[in-house]
Amino acid sequence: MGRRTAPPPDGPGTPAEVLAWLRSTAGAGAPPGAGVLHLACHATVTPTERHSAGLELAGGRLTAEELTEAAEAAGARLGLVVLAACRSHVSGRGHNEAFSLATAFLVAGAHTVLGSLWQVPDDATSVLMYLTHRHLREGDPSVAALRRAQLVLVDPGRAGLGELPPALAARAARIDPDDLTGWAAFAHLGR
Repeated sequence: MGRRTAPPPDGPGTPAEVLAWLRSTAGAGAPPGAGVLHLACHATVTPTERHSAGLELAGGRLTAEELTEAAEAAGARLGLVVLAACRSHVSGRGHNEAFSLATAFLVAGAHTVLGSLWQVPDDATSVLMYLTHRHLREGDPSVAALRRAQLVLVDPGRAGLGELPPALAARAARIDPDDLTGWAAFAHLGR
């Protein structure tokens, strides 16, 4: 997972920058599944609207449909997409519960997507994502990395937490292991 096909944008994370990064993962030398995209932002779901699910980024909203169209058109070769955002795996399309921000990336060719099923607390999400990426760097497959991180959050003794940067250590101390909103919202989709 440490491979990267293009450097991340240097800007604030606007919709245009995210779309440009998606297009850059389509380079001829990029192996399938090489790109990793982590978006820590807000997501919104507005039931029954045509563009019902979107990421709230600096300078605007990026909808699931826009993500799908851009990544498909570019032939994006994403390996892992992490949507560290509330309700990023929730559909607003009524009976079409399968179309969400998370599944939009699968449609666009991502191998794996992590998305949330409900609103998630910032403290727990920050620690969960940090631990997930730590386990990925250690070589765990994405499903195992997420699960290991979730198990740390439910453990009252926090076995496996390891050393954290001071700001994350303070957040970890505030997490209630009995509060499932802090760890159970995130689902693994794909391979």
